[in-house]
Amino acid sequence: MDRGDILLERYGLEPDLKYKQEIRSLLIEETNNDNHEEHEYLKTLCILLFTFGYTEDTLLIWNAKKKDFDAGCYIDGELLIGAGLYETINYLQELNTKKAKEILEYLEPYKTDDDYMTRAEVIDFYNKYYKLT
Repeated sequence: MDRGDILLERYGLEPDLKYKQEIRSLLIEETNNDNHEEHEYLKTLCILLFTFGYTEDTLLIWNAKKKDFDAGCYIDGELLIGAGLYETINYLQELNTKKAKEILEYLEPYKTDDDYMTRAEVIDFYNKYYKLT
């Protein structure tokens, strides 16, 4: 059993809200950990955080996605918009920081692409991916 499996066993794919800060802390710790390159674990943390649907978590997921090239490929862009595309865009526009502008630029194609997955579709996808359903 790897660390990603342990996360899913402990929290499930849609964790109780009481674990939100704990999962945020784990993601920050893993993002800052240069000794591990366990991208499945990093991605799983992003997925768990995504399921809460909070706009402010976009920044944490972005940091994880930008950790290195492989993480950037491994962590799906849809994970940035757990709160919804336009809610996330509004939040980032209000922040008006350099990082927020980078994420807005990254999300620009999503505004005209009807093929991106909704929050429910992403959760369903990962339920199947992890063979939880």
